[in-house]
Amino acid sequence: MNAQRIILALVFFIVLLDSLAKFIFEGFSLKTLLLLLATVAIVVFLWLLPNKKD
Repeated sequence: MNAQRIILALVFFIVLLDSLAKFIFEGFSLKTLLLLLATVAIVVFLWLLPNKKD
């Protein structure tokens, strides 16, 4: 596992915990849900993106 994937996993974990805390303590928010979905999409894209080494 390279450093980029570790950083992506850490970012995803932090955003997931933050979103869960907001859902629990502040209630449902579309803004929080959209932010979580956008983060998931970006993390999945960067995780699955093939490494191009020339």
